[in-house]
Amino acid sequence: MKIYSLSYKNTQTGTTLIEVLVALLVFTIGLQGAMSLQYQAMKDNFDSAQRSHGAWVAHELIDRIRANVTGRESGDYCTNGDCAVTTVVDPCGTIPTSCVGFTCTDVQMANFDISDAICQGALLNPNISISCTDSDNADGLDCSIGSDFTLTLQWDSKSVADDGDIASGQVTQQFQQAFQP
Repeated sequence: MKIYSLSYKNTQTGTTLIEVLVALLVFTIGLQGAMSLQYQAMKDNFDSAQRSHGAWVAHELIDRIRANVTGRESGDYCTNGDCAVTTVVDPCGTIPTSCVGFTCTDVQMANFDISDAICQGALLNPNISISCTDSDNADGLDCSIGSDFTLTLQWDSKSVADDGDIASGQVTQQFQQAFQP
């Protein structure tokens, strides 16, 4: 009986280890790319949610301004009755009593509407500005009854600031809507 023997010569010394390390490196780079895409998607999703909420808040306040005809015409939605330069800063500092189920004056209703619309915690440092395009007297303190208004809602956004404005960490976002009550 004849036995055949196969001669085996080992010519691969360490090549498999190098191949595994290269494959691991390629896999790690791919995984980092996927994680970066996921991170960017989460940032964009958060920013989109804030923009949607900002648009909803602005439209909600516009509807409330339209509903309070007496308050709107007397300038209650404007600081000191000056709708030409109105900016309401930090309306969440002193939240007025709820007007739901109670009788409120037009001023109380306007204050409640502004604070209730933007003080819900979804927007960071909200700031609202209401202005009219014309006035019925020379000093611009009163808007005429048929005036067009512009509502500007601003808030700080951290999601888009991470890549662009590293020094402050925040970028101001804005939603602006012109309307006629």
